[in-house]
Amino acid sequence: MTPRLAKADEAEALARLIDAAYEPYRARGIALPDVSDGVAEAIAAGEVWVAENGKILGVLMLRLSVPDAHLMNIAVAPEGQGKGIGGALIAHAISLAKAANCAGIALATHTELPENISLYQHLGWKEQARDGMRVRMHRPL
Repeated sequence: MTPRLAKADEAEALARLIDAAYEPYRARGIALPDVSDGVAEAIAAGEVWVAENGKILGVLMLRLSVPDAHLMNIAVAPEGQGKGIGGALIAHAISLAKAANCAGIALATHTELPENISLYQHLGWKEQARDGMRVRMHRPL
């Protein structure tokens, strides 16, 4: 499954997918920011890729800038979770960042999502700082 750039007319559906992917966290009582905000603008900027297999199952929002790319969001539809889609999107992000001559990839996650922090650490990200509920992480390339 090779991710492709998102199309403008997919913005609403992608925002719904992102919200659905994050719903289990909200159900746990975690107060998250608006995780689907800015999808249309990011698509227009060429910063959104989708993974699909007959239907869209995952979304990657990545800003390619030097020295460090910024992983803005990654989300997998509930029916696609546990099937390697998230890993494929992360691999795509790394490949795109390397091709853009980025030195690394930065991201921010939430302090109340220790499973996400552990996953990113397992994939090579290191915690850089915490401010409020944000955990800022970086992965060198």
